[in-house]
Amino acid sequence: MDMDLRQRRRASLEFLGSVQHFAGRTLQSAAAAQYEAAVPAPPDSLDERRESVHSTLDGSSVWEFDRFLTRWVAEEIYVRALPAIEEIRGGVEKWLDVARPSGTLTLDPDLVPPAYWEHGFHLAPGGWDGHDLMGPAISELVFAYVLTPGGVGAVRAGENLNDQRSQVAGETRRTDYEHVVELGASSGRFTFALRRRLPDARITAVELSESALRHAHALSADKGARIDWWQGAAEDTKLESGSADLVACYTLLHECPAEVNLQILAEAFRLLEPGGDLMISEIAPYEHQNAFRAVVLDWETENRGEPYWREVMALDLHRALADAGFVDIESYGVGGGVYPWVTRATKPAA
Repeated sequence: MDMDLRQRRRASLEFLGSVQHFAGRTLQSAAAAQYEAAVPAPPDSLDERRESVHSTLDGSSVWEFDRFLTRWVAEEIYVRALPAIEEIRGGVEKWLDVARPSGTLTLDPDLVPPAYWEHGFHLAPGGWDGHDLMGPAISELVFAYVLTPGGVGAVRAGENLNDQRSQVAGETRRTDYEHVVELGASSGRFTFALRRRLPDARITAVELSESALRHAHALSADKGARIDWWQGAAEDTKLESGSADLVACYTLLHECPAEVNLQILAEAFRLLEPGGDLMISEIAPYEHQNAFRAVVLDWETENRGEPYWREVMALDLHRALADAGFVDIESYGVGGGVYPWVTRATKPAA
């Protein structure tokens, strides 16, 4: 949809994107250089790294302003995006009322969201469905004007988070899958990348948020992309056992408690037919990050609405996958870096 924002609203959001870009690229880079010059041999454990970075950079203006601005933008995006979407509500609601759908939209009127879902991800007021137009507000305004130019979490300033999703979709072990189930699809940024990669596959995209699903369904109609959007929890989809030959998810695991991660892996195993593949894209474990970067990422746990980040980063994913029954487990950074980070595994054929 072409979001016809008033110039004042658009400029306000673009300003946040510029602030986030300045903080992430200029200030954070300067703080990293300060730390690395002061501590050439940093510690390995996360607790020691946190103490090392915070004590070394105590009083550093570039470090403190980077953290302040990152938190301020995270709060301010909703202060600006939600009134902006309200001003064009009529047009958005008309667009969401899809006249010629491509694929299906299945909502569950009896769905009781799991308790962990009520924590207000990314500081969104009221959570991911705290506003009935939260889906298009986040995907069409917050991502477009703030997070794509400014970076967010593991996505550095100047990197394109949509390009990264396409890169990950290109890492499927095969291109002849018949039925793909995506868990935690949100409004479909990764789903549409999978559709481009696997044009002949049936895709079922599972998501808890009704506002995100309605937005994704409308996007499907615009793109002519047949995708079945299904409301449900990733750990309990209610889909048929053994019905998929690929299960995939993109940055879902860190949004759920570690014990729910184990349930998600078990659900993926249940959904897959024998010989089917699982592909997960997540933040690389801290042992693959340098000390400064690990602390910056871990900061999200307490300061940017990511309550489960730290515990999930401590999860031994390979061990959890093996315990769930998967084999041929491998993890690597796409393009040789540490983000996007992909883990692939297979359900045994026998």
